[in-house]
Amino acid sequence: MVAVAAKDGFKKALFLTLGLASGVIFHTLLIILGLSALIIASPMAMNSIALFGAGYLLYLAWLTWIHRNDEASEADTPKIQGSYYWRGVIMNISNPKVLLFFLALFPQFAQLDQPGYHVRIAVLGMLFIAVTIVVFSGLAYLTAKSAQSFLQNPRFKLGMDYVTVGIFVGLAGLLLFSLT
Repeated sequence: MVAVAAKDGFKKALFLTLGLASGVIFHTLLIILGLSALIIASPMAMNSIALFGAGYLLYLAWLTWIHRNDEASEADTPKIQGSYYWRGVIMNISNPKVLLFFLALFPQFAQLDQPGYHVRIAVLGMLFIAVTIVVFSGLAYLTAKSAQSFLQNPRFKLGMDYVTVGIFVGLAGLLLFSLT
């Protein structure tokens, strides 16, 4: 998200942030329905999610690599913004580490042995979404503002593209390394 803010500006990073926050809805629903425990208990399911996530990150790295010399045009701005939103959603729901995080964190605060735990998990999910949006969008705004003068420099943009490719490939490698 920081690389997107520095390279592509606040608006696109905000769409990515909203996508990441929307992915939290998916994880929260998995916990409420009890499906996350089933997924985590299945090594095949976890490996499938990790493989999909790594493949998607490598796809994003490839897209960044082949478009590293492209100039941004105003004509494709709505399409790009929409894709940043969906990029965030897919990145969030295809990351098995996020699934593990939610399963480890939420039940501790939801008092699963008490009635109404579904509502408490939903409230925790909403709070997590709110915090994610505030923190990530604030960080994106600060990053975009501080990088604004650099964005006019084509060498800076190319450098940010290389950093972005490296981040995507590194995260994909970590996901592949975590396969059980």
